[in-house]
Amino acid sequence: MSSIAFTTFASSNVSQIVATSGTGRAQPQPAPAPEEDTVKLSAAAQAVTMYRAGQSVSQIASSLGTSASAVDSYLGITTAISVPTSVGHAGYSAPAQATAAPVAAKAVAKS
Repeated sequence: MSSIAFTTFASSNVSQIVATSGTGRAQPQPAPAPEEDTVKLSAAAQAVTMYRAGQSVSQIASSLGTSASAVDSYLGITTAISVPTSVGHAGYSAPAQATAAPVAAKAVAKS
């Protein structure tokens, strides 16, 4: 056991004396960790970052826990809408366009 001679007791050195009583020298106390500066990105911002890093839409959707259509929306990707090539029901045909019969011009004789 080590012996320590005390001449003055001040509150500022009591913690140092206690800290050195077992080791012979004061152990530096770690500074309290400051709160980390973090920014939580939205799902849309994360999707854009991941897409720019080369990940596919399906990989991004899986990582974010969302659908591929939601990721498409975040990235501004639109899908083409299919347009039918024929209009109407099967077996239906549009009526033929009516054509006017040529009207014969009659010559009127003057008397």
